[in-house]
Amino acid sequence: PSGTAAGVRAAPLPEREFVTAAAIANRYEIQTAELALARAGNSELKQFARTMLSDHKTALEELQAAAKEADVALSTESALDQTHATRLASLESRTNPAEFDQAYRTDQIQAHQQTLTLLETYQRIGAKEPLRVWAAKTLPVVRKHLEMLNAMK
Repeated sequence: PSGTAAGVRAAPLPEREFVTAAAIANRYEIQTAELALARAGNSELKQFARTMLSDHKTALEELQAAAKEADVALSTESALDQTHATRLASLESRTNPAEFDQAYRTDQIQAHQQTLTLLETYQRIGAKEPLRVWAAKTLPVVRKHLEMLNAMK
């Protein structure tokens, strides 16, 4: 993490905290993708949303399996935390397709950058091997999503 002296290993991210954050991030991606399929005006964004649905459903299923293997409890409820619920509500308030498209793309860049940081951190300093393996496997997918977003007009 930033602020950590060079050569000093940061304290491992607690597994339950990591699993919860990763699950919420995937659930958020699924819910916003469903919203984008209904509201986006841009066909490229709709295609991106289809990719998000597929990739994040897979990532969530694989996270559940990794959490079980690592003996870390993962809630099966689909609730978001307050931050993600507020962000979702903001997107839901956008009724104009062009306005929605801009807000969704901007939000997705931010969400994927946050997820990238979460995964990179756990892969580097996480204590449970099944979760580190999941993070390492998921990182290229998240990077691909960011590339897709950055390539959009």
